[in-house]
Amino acid sequence: AFAPWMDFENNLRSKGERLCSLENNTPLCEFDILGFSLQYELNYVDVLNILDLGGVPIRSKERDNSHPIVIAGGPCSFNPGPILDFIDAFVIGEGEEIVLEIVEIFRGSRVKGQGSRDAVLKELSKIEGIYVPVFNLEPRALSIKKRIIKELDNAYYPTKIIVPYLQIVHDRIAIEIMRGCPFLCKFCQSTQIFRPARERSVENILKLAEESVRYTGYEEVSLVSLATADYSKLEELISKLNALFKGKGVRVSLPSLRINRSKSRIPYNLPVIKKSGLTFAPEAGSEALRFSLNKRIQDEEIIEEINFALASGWRKVKLYFMIGLPKEKESDLEAILSLSSNFKNATLSINPFIPKPHTLFEREAMEEIEVLKEKRNFLISHLKTNFRKANLRLDFHNIQMSWVEAVLSRGDRALGEVIYSLWQKGVRFCGWKEQFNFDVWQEAFFKYGIDPRIYLQKKSESEELSWNFIDMSNI
Repeated sequence: AFAPWMDFENNLRSKGERLCSLENNTPLCEFDILGFSLQYELNYVDVLNILDLGGVPIRSKERDNSHPIVIAGGPCSFNPGPILDFIDAFVIGEGEEIVLEIVEIFRGSRVKGQGSRDAVLKELSKIEGIYVPVFNLEPRALSIKKRIIKELDNAYYPTKIIVPYLQIVHDRIAIEIMRGCPFLCKFCQSTQIFRPARERSVENILKLAEESVRYTGYEEVSLVSLATADYSKLEELISKLNALFKGKGVRVSLPSLRINRSKSRIPYNLPVIKKSGLTFAPEAGSEALRFSLNKRIQDEEIIEEINFALASGWRKVKLYFMIGLPKEKESDLEAILSLSSNFKNATLSINPFIPKPHTLFEREAMEEIEVLKEKRNFLISHLKTNFRKANLRLDFHNIQMSWVEAVLSRGDRALGEVIYSLWQKGVRFCGWKEQFNFDVWQEAFFKYGIDPRIYLQKKSESEELSWNFIDMSNI
């Protein structure tokens, strides 16, 4: 089931109908278990809306034995504080194995005639990697160990995926070739969440790609991971994909790439590779700042790798940078433009740095909105003044959206009332820039006496963090 856009929501509410499942049109309230994959904090309001439209009480305490058990997982569950009041159980870590254990416990409770919510939740709380708030709303003395999958080749991966009849953003097959990242960039939450780095075998990837194309008819396969360029057998994989799809009109696309000249060069020029645009993530403009992030890549490596790709037939390049990083100076901002001016037809994606939980920067502060706006304006004016001939396009992520995302990612249970009140006011899809309204967030913070800046301040080493009860040590 998916969150409906506002027109469909209005249609459901006007007719008094429930939000239903895609496959069999079953109202959500008739399921035993509902599972949410929480990928982005600004979607929290939509979680509440899905529950309400599906006929499920929004707050956990309002549900009884007739209602589904509501479970959430994904990256946002690594600090569950802001949505504790709405979720019955959180899966901390990877879900392929744990979801089967959840189902078995539910089935077993039903067979034994002990299928009450409390009984099931009590059993779920015994599973490694599951946090059940009703038994410990203040989990500081608790320790929940992150679940991981040891062998990716043994994990289920879907090949018969839903194919929409209209165009969507990621309109292609995505195959995860590697999980985790071999590097430890200080800002990266995904590195910590998905550690340790594990690879799928070339044979398994080829099998998944062939089946996915056969079952869906898609003509593009994306090789997905946090560090696709660092997959140990990437050249072999792409060469074999080239042979597998030769003459079939199927192309392979690559996500954001890490530049590492010490490894063999990516085979950019194979026919199977889709040569539209490449995305690289230098993160910072200067080598000094980049190295302070544990991103040890020299300017020379970036320039050489990208120019080789462009010479191999790629039409454009996108570079991802952050502003507001710890130790950042004005010269670091200038270096973003200076480095990028080495490439033709480059788009620079500029994003505010957010000190996310569980990263090596989790105790750092996030810069104030006005400071970030000043840095944005500096880049714009500096481009016009000093790089007028450079064919660079600046694409800034909404600073206010990033600020609210940071508050939610570092927040605690007190933010639940803010999220609930925004849902009541009709706020929807805050992750879409055309729907985001910063004023309503500010009004809600003020209404409940919350100073959001407290969550964004620098934290001392002695200060307890609300997400510290999650044990990330199984790397």
